[in-house]
Amino acid sequence: MRIRIDRAMKGVEVVADSQVYSTREASELLGVSLRTVQLWVDSGVLQAWKTAGGHRRISKASVDALLKGRGATERPGPAPGCSALIAYQPVFDRDNRLFGYELLYRQSDIDVARIEDPVAATSQVIRLAFGELGFLGAIGDALCFLNVDEEMLGEDVLFALDPCRVILELPSDTVPSERLLERCHALKRAGFRLLLENLRPGNISERLLSIADYAKVDMRCSSEAMAVANRIAAMQCSVKLVAGRLESIEAHELARRFGYDFFQGFFFARPKITRGRQISAQKAVLLDLLRLLLASDANNLEIEQRLKLEPALCLNLLRLVNSAAAGLSRRVGTIREVILVLGRQNLCRWIQILLYADDLGLIGGANPLMQQAAFRGRFLEYLVAVLPGQAALKDRAFMVGLLSLTEALLGVPLDQVLARLNLVDVVEAALLRREGLLGELLFLVEALDAEDLVRAESIAKGLNLDSSLLQQGFIESLGWSNALNRGA
Repeated sequence: MRIRIDRAMKGVEVVADSQVYSTREASELLGVSLRTVQLWVDSGVLQAWKTAGGHRRISKASVDALLKGRGATERPGPAPGCSALIAYQPVFDRDNRLFGYELLYRQSDIDVARIEDPVAATSQVIRLAFGELGFLGAIGDALCFLNVDEEMLGEDVLFALDPCRVILELPSDTVPSERLLERCHALKRAGFRLLLENLRPGNISERLLSIADYAKVDMRCSSEAMAVANRIAAMQCSVKLVAGRLESIEAHELARRFGYDFFQGFFFARPKITRGRQISAQKAVLLDLLRLLLASDANNLEIEQRLKLEPALCLNLLRLVNSAAAGLSRRVGTIREVILVLGRQNLCRWIQILLYADDLGLIGGANPLMQQAAFRGRFLEYLVAVLPGQAALKDRAFMVGLLSLTEALLGVPLDQVLARLNLVDVVEAALLRREGLLGELLFLVEALDAEDLVRAESIAKGLNLDSSLLQQGFIESLGWSNALNRGA
């Protein structure tokens, strides 16, 4: 038995051991950190008290109640009536390091018609992404930015999320009513951080800056973006600025000059292309190696000897193939072992990935292009594997995904790059003209990058891609590319 002293009632209550949990027991049951449990206790989400020895005890009833609420996010099995297309936008810091992902989603037209309550629909998406698919596990140490409207903000299902990992985004038209402010303060006490989305000069949501941690600004209007940056600087508040809708390297550089802290979008994948520009010597070596690996008459000894002429390349190759993303059962220590253990086809893949490594080496040089290209390759490989009768295209699908960003990497037209390789027609047709099945799949992943979820859903339906398999492949590919990035 445990004795609970209720100071407010100045009484003593005897509580059975079976009715309470320790902080660690509660954290294990709820699947969150000890710090998160403490935040929930402090904010009143969990009922708790301290023993005479100073140990915190948490009411089993309050844990059970929260678990019941978490049912919307944690129960296994398919979500009835929930068919959401999921996408993401990466967020980087000033050193190009990955900081987080904004989770994007769209309910299918069928499900929106069946679920009239938008809060219920959003809850199902939260269940799908965070419970069944494990979005947080796939993004590693990165944070998740989640859009919630005012109505969703009042739902207790949000307390089922890990406040240390999830940042709640409030829409730009949020009216700072007393009720909303009270709810925001409750979420802040529970450990959540808040972001004001699409903040504009003079917008009514500016009144929420006193409790916000981040503010996102649409960089497509540079004058407004500069005005918001100046306004935040004048206020001398702790709000961090996120530059959103970055569609080019030039826009990214402008946001940096304005003093923005974080940068969102696929701006890194859209630099200017210059015909006639020379490919660097390091990249040319990798392209020649790739051509050699694709040639049927090249033997392993010839490949090994060519690799050994590039010591820095060999070192980076060994680092990559020994990373968690490679999935090898043992570490390899020589290039001969790499060729024998991986095989020609897999070695070809790693050489393609190395194209995206910085010329000075992988370590210490963040390159978001490498991670995005790896995601595309893995995702396209997964999709052809689940399409009936298309499994033989896996290696070609991976190549299409990897090489689809070489224009952005090298700054030269894609046909100029492909001229150095002897690719099969189906791969060239997909890359240059978006033809065939591989071209359609490339269209699909490009639509996800562009946040055109309506078009992406249309392409998926046209290919008869099962939505649940599409979701699983998306998360698996994201997890693999993140593991690759951490290994690099």
